[in-house]
Amino acid sequence: MVKVLLIGGRVKAASIGLDRFFGGQTAIELDRTISMLRRHPCEHLRKAFFPRTENDLRHMTSGIGLYRPSLKTDQGMPGNFLPFFIDPGINVTDFRVRSIVRDEGVVIPEAWFEHSPELVSDVQAAFLNFDLSATLEILRQLESRRADKGRMPFMLIRPAMTDSPIVFGTDVVNAVEERVRCIVDQCVKRAQAMETLATGTARPSNLTYLQPDVYVLTDGSITVERINCPDVGFFLADLDAGESRALPPIQKIVRSISDAVADRIVEKMGLKIVLVTRDSVLRLREDVLEIREIACIKSMLQDRDVTVEVISASQVDSIAEGGKLLLLNLDYSLDEVTTLLRRHAMGEVECYPNPYFQLACSQATGMKQVELRCGTRHHKLLLERCRSQPATEAGTIEALRLIDKSLTQCGVEGEVLHVVLETETVPVLRRSLHSWRQLATRAQRPKNENRPIRFRSVPADQGTLLLTSPTGPRLHAFRFMCIA
Repeated sequence: MVKVLLIGGRVKAASIGLDRFFGGQTAIELDRTISMLRRHPCEHLRKAFFPRTENDLRHMTSGIGLYRPSLKTDQGMPGNFLPFFIDPGINVTDFRVRSIVRDEGVVIPEAWFEHSPELVSDVQAAFLNFDLSATLEILRQLESRRADKGRMPFMLIRPAMTDSPIVFGTDVVNAVEERVRCIVDQCVKRAQAMETLATGTARPSNLTYLQPDVYVLTDGSITVERINCPDVGFFLADLDAGESRALPPIQKIVRSISDAVADRIVEKMGLKIVLVTRDSVLRLREDVLEIREIACIKSMLQDRDVTVEVISASQVDSIAEGGKLLLLNLDYSLDEVTTLLRRHAMGEVECYPNPYFQLACSQATGMKQVELRCGTRHHKLLLERCRSQPATEAGTIEALRLIDKSLTQCGVEGEVLHVVLETETVPVLRRSLHSWRQLATRAQRPKNENRPIRFRSVPADQGTLLLTSPTGPRLHAFRFMCIA
């Protein structure tokens, strides 16, 4: 049984309000606005892409980068995060709109870089109130590295505050639980089918905790965007808040959540646990959030007298038969998971969660989704229309009309879409031809080519979002914590 912890969680908010992309603009005006934003980025966009500046920033925003911090609920520099609370004494939630009134810059030292306390203090002091020039001057004096993650010596994040707290009552909690359970049930069935096909049998899902991202709108409607099992979040409790006013309320929530989740892990898994992460996290010290998440989980389990070992996915052969593995954020497209899947299939280790459940979660959503299978007429026709390069305004309008016709015929709704390819999710504005061209470019990449395209309709618009800002309503999702 999946239960929402009655503590609260965090809101993941996109970086820029929708006023920059809507407001009665025609399709032509919309692409002109986007073009102007690329050439002359507003303060909010410069902040979202920092430390990219000038030509580097223009190059980044020429592609899909412009949309990522604006039309997805990304955290880190691309967006803000802030707290929400749950009050079991409230039966009917107040769905009035809250406004972001302050955001702050917080730095997280990367694991690979040797920082002095004085350097960390200098960067934090400059970045707290977004003195970007002073922060950039310091960063340019430091080394960087070639890596998939953590190129710079610091990760930058942006906690925020609203004019009044966002508090949910039991009506929202009950609705979230119901919808999360439905998706979890779907994931369990999908996982069982995948595992049976791969191994000839299906093992228990072995759930301990999971984190759904949920759209809660001003009309009270609730949609689960995705199930994260597990993803990160505990690391926030261990950050040095320094002079930040926005971070401590979030840390208080996370510490309470951590205690409840740690108790649940011990209850389900016992007193000897192996944490399994990606090879790159241990070998290359990539992904500082995963590194800090591991440290926090290890610490809270050891406080409960648990013996904890941390290994990478390719090292699972080192674990004795009967070992209990807590799987973190693994990448099942890599060969490094082969050993894990083999030993799981043979019943030699017990995985929490079942790896096939993690795979099922990566494909599940409560949003309305339409899939275009490769090779179908609609799939081919849509990409042809997305790649069009009309020379006139009339040609642009016609190209968008034909794209909209394709989408409508397939049942795709909404002005903002999250388009899921094999390797990435691309945010798209329905009325921006530039946006569709970016999708077509990414759909042609080798790992995405000849694969299905899934359109997910974001169930929100300017009039239904609970969170606003000086640039208008912000797309955002509420990350609840559930134990199972």
